Amino acid sequence: MMAEFTGNQEGNFIETYLNIASKSINYAKNSNGKFQSSIAVNMLFTRNDSVFAFEKYNLLSPEYDDTTTLKPNFIDVQRFLLKRGAYTFELSITDNNNSNKPFSYTQQVSVDINPDIPSIASVELVDSYNKAETPGHFTKNGFDIVPHVSSYYPETISELTFYTELYSINRDIPEGETFIINTYLEAFENGVKMQDYFRFNRSKSAKVVPVLGALNIKNLPSGNYNFVIEARDKENKLIADQRLFIQRSNPKVEANLNELNALDISRTFVEKISSDSLNEYIKYLRPISTRLEVEYAKNVIASKELLNKQKYFLSFWQKRNQPNPEQEWDNYHNLVKEANRLFKTQSRKGYATDRGRVYLQYGKPDSRMVFDREPSLYPYELWQYYKLNNRTNRRFVFLNTDLVSNNYNLIHSDAIGEVRDDRWQTRLNRRNNMYQSFDQEKAIDQFGTNLRDAYDISR
Repeated sequence: MMAEFTGNQEGNFIETYLNIASKSINYAKNSNGKFQSSIAVNMLFTRNDSVFAFEKYNLLSPEYDDTTTLKPNFIDVQRFLLKRGAYTFELSITDNNNSNKPFSYTQQVSVDINPDIPSIASVELVDSYNKAETPGHFTKNGFDIVPHVSSYYPETISELTFYTELYSINRDIPEGETFIINTYLEAFENGVKMQDYFRFNRSKSAKVVPVLGALNIKNLPSGNYNFVIEARDKENKLIADQRLFIQRSNPKVEANLNELNALDISRTFVEKISSDSLNEYIKYLRPISTRLEVEYAKNVIASKELLNKQKYFLSFWQKRNQPNPEQEWDNYHNLVKEANRLFKTQSRKGYATDRGRVYLQYGKPDSRMVFDREPSLYPYELWQYYKLNNRTNRRFVFLNTDLVSNNYNLIHSDAIGEVRDDRWQTRLNRRNNMYQSFDQEKAIDQFGTNLRDAYDISR
């Protein structure tokens, strides 16, 4: 994981966070007669084959008297000063006590905080913090902050602690005057705000405002969420905001049908919908439902009670559009009809296919390229969204391997929360290379294919 902060006019800081699992590495005796691991780490930030920042070092674990001791994971933090722009981050990790091949990772990184306008740094998830006695690698604004090096929160963690910094708030709000900081969780799939997970604080305007806080997530259901932080003025006008994807696993918190008991459906559009139609309509909702709503819907359908179905369906659309839930459903229903027409197969309706799900969840792509006549490749489609969930230029690759149906499976995307396979080009090429190794990083170039050109153009 990494986060972006700004320090001065020379550029911004990218912080990288590594969490080394002690069980995944080997230990050997060092010159002190103690057991210790040694990890060779290489980090590069490049653009157009030019290196803008790099670090090469050996990361050593604590020393141990024997190898049977239960060893905790250990964390490494590095900081890189970079000017604003787009970079390719390359990471290579080698266990010096193991002959296995190095672990490699590549990620596109955008450094884009402008310190001269109101903005919010990346959100750093926090494992623990203490007042700093001596400044070090983990120190920020007087605190030693140990990062939580994952966006995943298991049920054993009951609090989401975070750190970030607000910049140039004093440009819009005079220095020293009060403004509001909101922090909350929203459903990742649809942006619906989680009302029980909302906090606000007042702060004084300044050039830099550090924020260290926490949300209680003990009863947060399993699902995908965005952690959101906002700066707003006294009139509630948004000044700046920032989002971070997190994933929660909390199986002990289950869907509860009792929450719908107080809902009155009289004189609403759901009164006219039959039970059989509601079953199908509720299934239509899956692409835009949260994980909890998916489980909720299963229980509603299984209950076989028409009133429960009607209440759930009404509640679902009221959350999206309280003044006019019927219009919201009609708009979505029209999109479902279009997905069913475009993406249906012999065995499934269009909304239930991978292309249908992406179409309904994210909307019509800004660019859709179809390649179904290239002799060396399986039929495939490349979709591009210019802006998606506060991210720019997100792409989806769909593949049809049976050649006769209209069934395209999603095999790769760079959107958060979606399946990612950086060897997706190899999978397309396996039509004529059935024995090609999946360990190959990039596919073999095939005569007559526009594959690479199409993907590069969409960058």
